[in-house]
Amino acid sequence: MNDKQPLRLHWLIICIALVSCEPYDLLPENGVLMDSEIKSNQSSAVSTETSTFFTNLFDTQGGGWTGGDGAYSIPLPDGRILWTFGDSFLGTVNPNYSRPGSALLNNIFVIQEGNNLTTLAGGTTGQPKAYVRPPEQNGDFYWPGDGTVIGDRIYMFMLRIRLTGEGGPFGFEHIGTDVAIFSLPDIQLIRIEPLISTTQILAGVSIYEEDGYIYCYSTKSTFGKNALVARVHVDSLRDIEFWDGQGWGSEFVGSAFMLKEDGSPLLVSNMFSVFKTGDTYRLLTQQDFLGNKIELYTGDSPLGPWRYRQIIYETPESGNGLWTYNASVHPHIQHPEKGMLMTYSVNSSNFGDLFSDVRNYRPRFIWVREN
Repeated sequence: MNDKQPLRLHWLIICIALVSCEPYDLLPENGVLMDSEIKSNQSSAVSTETSTFFTNLFDTQGGGWTGGDGAYSIPLPDGRILWTFGDSFLGTVNPNYSRPGSALLNNIFVIQEGNNLTTLAGGTTGQPKAYVRPPEQNGDFYWPGDGTVIGDRIYMFMLRIRLTGEGGPFGFEHIGTDVAIFSLPDIQLIRIEPLISTTQILAGVSIYEEDGYIYCYSTKSTFGKNALVARVHVDSLRDIEFWDGQGWGSEFVGSAFMLKEDGSPLLVSNMFSVFKTGDTYRLLTQQDFLGNKIELYTGDSPLGPWRYRQIIYETPESGNGLWTYNASVHPHIQHPEKGMLMTYSVNSSNFGDLFSDVRNYRPRFIWVREN
């Protein structure tokens, strides 16, 4: 497999950095955290509630990010949060939530400091560009994947995308994954390192750290999306291990997927999350391709097998040309009573809908709590 050697050579670059931070409670200093709208279509074991604080925080009216998808978040050492988005709009928003002609950039970073947001984009005010662009400038572009901080550096997976000119809103293909390294505290790009060149594997869509091991999750494009896992020990960063279906080995096996309890492959969305509550491992993913159901699985380890599937949320926006996708959780953002923060993306099959109402292209923010 041609992809194997680049994957083994460069995985170390990522794994050096993948040390997760402890969760913390995020409460605005002015106490304006008034959440409501409990959803009814959910598991009785899980409560979900719209986060009014984050919904209002990202209800931006101009001068920076005004909409996008693919929301990842990284806690920074100084207490700030770095949010990264894929295709995003800059510009202004009218009082009726319509937007005039606005720049659509392939990635934008947003720094949250309490109740304040600062947008990071490339180019100039008159000619803005994506914040991170491939060094070759050959028409390819990046959508951000997961990332984390170690020392004074941010390490972030960047999914390399190429337009195909076919398929309407799906006229693109993933051609590989690189790793972008940024300085702190200014979040300036230091360099980009190639990781893997393939149309099949989306590397680094999620990370999880425990007991000295750093787990790096990827998805593989098959009939559905299957999940692959690699790990490294923080005391032996050069010894990269790949899950081979039976145990951990030194060879990459492209068919060694995470499984459900019955032995069948677990199907996930492009973005999913592995985390832990108490002594229990959880995996959250969106069901099917652009489905409206968000699922929660339980496992005995960070790679499963996964069981007890629960439908914990049904996205109310789905239908009438709108779709929802890429649900994930942000374990470092927790409310002491309402649980951890979950996001999912909203989009439309009609590009004009993104201009007639900016809310058709903004993430939704939901608190998730196990009862």
